[in-house]
Amino acid sequence: MSNSAAALREAVEFEKKALEKYKEATAMVKHPETKESLEKITADKAQTIESMHWVIMAEAGEIETEKPAPAVEGEEPKSGASKCPFSGALAEMGIDITKMSKEEAMEKMGDMSKIFPDDSNS
Repeated sequence: MSNSAAALREAVEFEKKALEKYKEATAMVKHPETKESLEKITADKAQTIESMHWVIMAEAGEIETEKPAPAVEGEEPKSGASKCPFSGALAEMGIDITKMSKEEAMEKMGDMSKIFPDDSNS
């Protein structure tokens, strides 16, 4: 694993700890405005952590890289839409994350069940 990927994984671990503390504080706050702000912060932090997993995988060379197949005449081009906010940048680097399910990515990155509850669609 590259030094950059290792450093990023360590940073994500710190982010996970911070997320847990934000959640803990959210459960204890008294003011609705504060609670609302903390809920937004926790949602943003959870999204950041999920996004960083893709970046780490790309940096560590754990995502299969290949050029997209040329479009077949009469066939609709595939959408480049993805939940990963870095999919466009990764595609420019020749990394096709559409061939990897979220479960496969998360399995490579570790147990995410503590951060993303079962009812999460992210």
